Amino acid sequence: MLTGNIYFIAAVAVIGGGLFGFDISSMSAILGTEQYRCYFDQYPKEPGRDCGGPKPDVQGGITASMAGGSWLGALVSGFLSDWMGRKRAIMAGAVIW
Repeated sequence: MLTGNIYFIAAVAVIGGGLFGFDISSMSAILGTEQYRCYFDQYPKEPGRDCGGPKPDVQGGITASMAGGSWLGALVSGFLSDWMGRKRAIMAGAVIW
């Protein structure tokens, strides 16, 4: 049986939540950069810009993918916890993250 310090395991889970918040905030900063707009250059160019950026449906898919991954993870986490145990499931989630 896998045992460990419960405070360490809880800290790993909390760090995962913090990383999720960091990803959301960094995504907001990246959306307006010229490099991002040039990488997804699908839309007509605006005056004064080199690139047009992604189409609205592609931009929506990119933005919603993080919430979609969270939704899928929430569905799977119960089954993984039953199968692996809660400690191993948290550790597996931290490794996947």
